[in-house]
Amino acid sequence: MSVIISSNYKKYHKTYIDFIDHYWINYFKLKKISFFSIPNIANYKENFSKNKIRLVILPGGNDLYSKDKISGIRLKVEFKLIKYALKNNIPILGICRGMQVINLFFKGKQNRVYGHMRNNHKIYFEKKIFGKRFMYVNSFHNFGIPLKKMSNKFDVIALDKDKNVEIFKHKRKNILGLMWHPERNKTYNQLNLIIKKLKKK
Repeated sequence: MSVIISSNYKKYHKTYIDFIDHYWINYFKLKKISFFSIPNIANYKENFSKNKIRLVILPGGNDLYSKDKISGIRLKVEFKLIKYALKNNIPILGICRGMQVINLFFKGKQNRVYGHMRNNHKIYFEKKIFGKRFMYVNSFHNFGIPLKKMSNKFDVIALDKDKNVEIFKHKRKNILGLMWHPERNKTYNQLNLIIKKLKKK
């Protein structure tokens, strides 16, 4: 299995560094998944035709509306990845910021939220998932997707107590968004189930 994953970035002296979290690298290593990390270069092109890409992942990272120039470039790169996945019928998984990017791509919006950075909170499932009606998840974001601002292309799977969307899925495409970070859990049970579900469709 091969995966494309977009890159986070940070300021470094007079330039920037692209990176992906070791949470993901450790998971890919454990599951023997080969991956391509896409740099934040607006005109970057890669020929993936020789590789059987099975999943595109848009991970967490900086706030979607950061003012530095790389934030805008990263958004353009991730929009290109979404288009590439849609054109080639490849599943897409958006985590935290990645979920917000997907919602924005499909004309949804977001709001600033409070109390969601470095916190744990309860989410409530519309239907029983993971064998539960609710569960506690980690939280590392400053912006969220209110139910009323979620793109109409998606079905809501889970909400927090303030009616912010915590999980959505596309009504027709194989696209799933999560606002928390299953890759940061001590076990990968949730992430395994999520990726398995995406691969099956």
